[in-house]
Amino acid sequence: MTGFGKASKTSKKIGIKIELRSINSKYLEIASRLPAAFADKEQEIKETINRRITRGKITVLISIDGSVESAANLQLQPKAIKDYYKLISGIKKAAGIKEDIKIEHILKFSEIFKAQENGDLAAYWTDVKKVFLSALNDLMLMKTKEGKVLEKDIMQRINSIDKKLGRIAKLSKKNIKNSKDKITEKVNNLISSMQIEIDKNRLEYELVMISDRLDITEEVIRAKSHVEYFRNNVKDSELSGRRLNFLVQEINREINTMASKSNSSEISQFVVEMKEELEKIKEQLQNIE
Repeated sequence: MTGFGKASKTSKKIGIKIELRSINSKYLEIASRLPAAFADKEQEIKETINRRITRGKITVLISIDGSVESAANLQLQPKAIKDYYKLISGIKKAAGIKEDIKIEHILKFSEIFKAQENGDLAAYWTDVKKVFLSALNDLMLMKTKEGKVLEKDIMQRINSIDKKLGRIAKLSKKNIKNSKDKITEKVNNLISSMQIEIDKNRLEYELVMISDRLDITEEVIRAKSHVEYFRNNVKDSELSGRRLNFLVQEINREINTMASKSNSSEISQFVVEMKEELEKIKEQLQNIE
């Protein structure tokens, strides 16, 4: 599920800013950009996130500013300065350049400076961790809000499917009776025109078999059972996204069987509409953990 969380803290000696970003993904993937002083804390960060989030690509950005009262403390590197001076002198001689070497020529090389961190950053991990947990809580709050919107949309669609299943159940009974009456009428007309006798028991048996092939009562019952189970699991926090996705597949399977067994245009239309709703639900479920 998509989301964004941030938190920060500033003191006289250090400024902490942390951002967490989440985008949709089938599995949990965590990438972090940390100051070198906290490189050994990466696993702890991942484990903390893993306890709260099960799916999604999570990016953690931790930035630390030095003292807010002074500029960064830079230290000259004499050896690097001498090495670059010799390098420039060699280039000047090889190219036959008579221009003097100036300070700005050497200042272009950033390696002549070394940034000194304001104290030992590792000592501030307790503060950084508190800010990180605040940013994680902020992310979870945003994900929860989005989840409620998705839940409302999904439930409207699943309720629409449930209503259509109810209408299909009624249409199915009517469809079986109409089909049976039409076949009986055709057979009677055929018998009358050909002036032949027919085994009525055999005819009744064939009509029963045709009725069984057209009957989709079992499929409707199973589909409605899956719909009810879907409703009961929407608010289940444990792997609800994967479980609901499985139920959508099962509902779709029953609907496809209804379409193949029924010869009713009305039922076929409802099947198309339900499949459209299921496809929308399936898309939404990709965003849910």
